[in-house]
Amino acid sequence: MIQITKNVYIETGMMACNIGFVTTKDGLVLIDTPMRPSDAVRWREEARRKGEIRYLINTEEHPDHWQGSFFFPCVLITHEETRDALKRAQTSEVIERAKQLDPEAESLMKDYRIRFADITFTDNMNLYLGEHTIRLFHLPGHSAGGIGVYIPEERVVFTTDIVFHKMKSWLHESDPLGWISSLRRLSQMDIEVVVPGHGELCKKDYFDEQSRIIQGWIDAVKSAIKQGWSLKEAQERISSPDPYPKQKGTPKTESELNQEIIARLYQLHSEGRL
Repeated sequence: MIQITKNVYIETGMMACNIGFVTTKDGLVLIDTPMRPSDAVRWREEARRKGEIRYLINTEEHPDHWQGSFFFPCVLITHEETRDALKRAQTSEVIERAKQLDPEAESLMKDYRIRFADITFTDNMNLYLGEHTIRLFHLPGHSAGGIGVYIPEERVVFTTDIVFHKMKSWLHESDPLGWISSLRRLSQMDIEVVVPGHGELCKKDYFDEQSRIIQGWIDAVKSAIKQGWSLKEAQERISSPDPYPKQKGTPKTESELNQEIIARLYQLHSEGRL
């Protein structure tokens, strides 16, 4: 665990997304959870040493952000899209995935259930605890239910997976134009420290590089379509414009992820959304 400001703590070494919490005079606000059950339990106990856990925020609908939420008995907040997506998730699949990832999972998952948010929003909402304001805002692009978490008193923002800092960006379910728009929104904020969804801490100047990576994928696919390449040809011939490696321990090979990204962008182009 790393203390990055007076009241904000993060962990970047657990699988798979970054997690953190804000300490206030009225308790803790947690952002995302570890994916492995044993990590989730350890993180819960570590956080409790700093105060009462009041709220947990899941910043998107992909399981690395919410799979561990069951282990945190507090008020859960997500975007409405995330709650809707989790209604379609299968508990049996989550349990099986956890067992594959974590040797300690079997006993911890005995009574497991997928947690659905107690509170949702669609555009923006604020939490007020002690002397802190926790600003939540829709940040789509990587995922439909993505949200940012901004703590103005600390000048810290958790960007969800809108930022992959020097790690391969996953566009397999993305809206790339929305993604670039979300990065523009972030760039206008008063931010000192950026906590990306994946990768080490960075500054807001990385938003420009992240935008170039997304635009690079858009340009590569548009060029392939203009040349008349089929999806299969594009998947075989397009070289990834992303200069960074895939995060270790995450599913799919580099090639598989590239193929899914290209298929997604072909789909969006066919729908007139690219």
